[in-house]
Amino acid sequence: MLIDFTMKNFKSFKSETSLSAEVGERLSKYRQTNTLKTATTTILKNLLIFGPNGSGKSNLLDGIQKMQTMVLNNPTKVTEPLSVDNFSFDDRSDTKDTVFRMTFSTTQHTFRYGFSYNRKQVTSEKLELVLKTSVKPYFVRNGTTVESSSKLIREINQMTKKNSLLLFTAQQHNDALATEAFTWFAENLIFVGDYAVTPVVSELLGLAQDESIKAQLLTFLHFADFNIVDLEVTEQPAAWSNPTVAPAMMNQLFTVHKKYNENGQLIGKTRLAIARESRGTQKILMIALAFINAELTSNDKTLLFDEFDDSLHLELSQAMIKIFNSQANQNQFILTTHELQLLDSEVRVDQIYLVEKDFKGESDLNAIFDFKDTRHTTRNGISYMKRYLEGRFGATPIIDSDRMLAALTKKVKSPNELGD
Repeated sequence: MLIDFTMKNFKSFKSETSLSAEVGERLSKYRQTNTLKTATTTILKNLLIFGPNGSGKSNLLDGIQKMQTMVLNNPTKVTEPLSVDNFSFDDRSDTKDTVFRMTFSTTQHTFRYGFSYNRKQVTSEKLELVLKTSVKPYFVRNGTTVESSSKLIREINQMTKKNSLLLFTAQQHNDALATEAFTWFAENLIFVGDYAVTPVVSELLGLAQDESIKAQLLTFLHFADFNIVDLEVTEQPAAWSNPTVAPAMMNQLFTVHKKYNENGQLIGKTRLAIARESRGTQKILMIALAFINAELTSNDKTLLFDEFDDSLHLELSQAMIKIFNSQANQNQFILTTHELQLLDSEVRVDQIYLVEKDFKGESDLNAIFDFKDTRHTTRNGISYMKRYLEGRFGATPIIDSDRMLAALTKKVKSPNELGD
C-alpha cells in the first residue's frame, strides 16, 4: 500500500509537496479500525483531502497517476519527448525538472522509488529497499550512469534509453526486485472514476456475472436505499475493437427495477443500461465493484477517488467513509472531496488533509495533524468543519455572493478593474 508520495513542479504544485499515510505520533484514536500494519510501519486505511474548487486537489491525484503512467509506459523511440506539465505561473519552472517519489509496501518488501525528468530525458532515478531501521539503495541512476551492487542492473542500464525508466527496462529483463515494484504500480495502485466504456470498467462489470457477487451487490444497494432489484450482464462488441479483426467484447451492465402502472400496482420489471442511470447510481456501483474486486484479489490495494462525494448524498458518503475505516477492510482508500461535513466523520486527525491555492497560483497541502492545537485534543466534541469554516486551518474559499450576482447582471466592474 501507499505509505507516502512526494512531487515537485507538477501542475499547480510548484514546491516539494508530500502526502503521508503514516500514522501520526502518539495518536491512539481508532487504531484498531482505521490503521493497518505493514512490515516496516503502521499506515492509515483512509485519507480525506479537502479543499475549495480550483485549489489543486485533483492535481495531487493527477500527480500520482502521472507517476504510475510513466512507470507502466515506455517510450518506443529515443527521440520521443516525455510529457511534462510543469507549474505554469512563474518564469522559471518550465526550465526545471518534475520530481516524483513514492514509498509503498508489497507483501514482501517496502520500496522507495522516485525519478526526475524533463521533456528530453530522465535525469535521475532511484530504487531503495526500506528496512525497519535503515534504507538500502538498490540502484541510483544519474543521467546515463548507474550505481548498483547488481551486475544485471548495471548491464541493463546500458540498454536503457535516456527517456526511459530503468525500472521498466529492468522488469523487462526479469530483475526480481524491479518486477515486484513494477507489479505494484500495475496491479495495486487503482484509480476509480465514474462509469466509462473502457476495458478496465468492462472487467469490473463482469464481476456481476458471478451469482454470489451479484447477491452481494444487490444486498449492498438495498441497504444503501437504491431501488434496484436485479443486475444483468451482457456482452457486446467493444467500441475500441479493431474492425479488421474479430471484435473485442465488452461487458454491459443493466439494472433491473420494478415497474408500476398509474395506480401504483406492480405490473412487471424493466431494465436500464448503467449509462442511463443517474451519476450517483453509476458512482456507487463503481465504488462497490472496486471494493469487491480488491477483496477478491488478495486485498492490499490502494484505491484513489477524485471528487468522491460528487453525485452522492451526504449520508451515503458518510456510510462509505465508515466502511473504508472498518476493521473488516484490508485495503486503502484515498479520496478528494469538498463535502465539508465529512470533516466530522469518525476519522483520526492525521487522516485529514487540506489543499489551498495562493494568489500566485501555487497549491499547498497541509495535514490538520500539523496544526499544534489539534494534536493534544480528543476527537469527541470537536467540529473540524466549524474550525475550517472559521479559517483556523486556511484552505477556505473566498466567495462574495453579492458580487457574483452583480457580475451576472453586469452591475460590477471586471476583476482587472477592481485592484487588490
